Amino acid sequence: MADRIYLRYSTDKQTDTRQRHALATLLGAGALTYEDPATSSRQLSLDRAGFTRLLHEAAVGDTIRIADAARLFRSVADMLALRPVLIRRGLHLRVESGLLSGIDLASDDPGTKMMVSVLAAVLEFQRDMISENTRQGVAAAEASGKTLGRPTALDAALAADVVEAYRGGIAVKALARQHHVAPKTIRRVLDNAGARQPPDHLDTLPATGEPASDPALDAH
Repeated sequence: MADRIYLRYSTDKQTDTRQRHALATLLGAGALTYEDPATSSRQLSLDRAGFTRLLHEAAVGDTIRIADAARLFRSVADMLALRPVLIRRGLHLRVESGLLSGIDLASDDPGTKMMVSVLAAVLEFQRDMISENTRQGVAAAEASGKTLGRPTALDAALAADVVEAYRGGIAVKALARQHHVAPKTIRRVLDNAGARQPPDHLDTLPATGEPASDPALDAH
């Protein structure tokens, strides 16, 4: 009988640091680890590559360890589909932190079945509420005229000034200091305007020797 750790997080901007902390003792003991990084909780656990591999490799009596229930399932449908599979294969499922720690969620007794169904319903409700609040927040921001996403560092007028100054011989780093932005912001403005394209007369430069001085070849 072996412990098999399952880790999952929803987006590529998240990490499994908190989960690993909760499972640190098992990880330190060398427990086998399976992961589904950047995987939506809306995808059923039985459809996830990492969890499917865990099931294929697990033997009767093995225990699946998760940091919290939401890492594995967040809907009633998911849990109802998952439990019979775990029971048929003789596997155990334990949460390592929170109120459910120490309970075998794959147990086939009526009490556990009821508790898990209630838990799944609560998690599904929580997920739906988060989604609803997000949609309402976006709608409210758009209705008030707010622009969502990363703000533009330079407006259209300043961007035009940057392009004109660059074409007049001002270096990228100097423009960045002048407008209190990063050099990459200046480069992005110039590239959007096509201002950093090599000048036509470069075709006439000699093949050897020092290149002629040209503003468009300034250090970027």
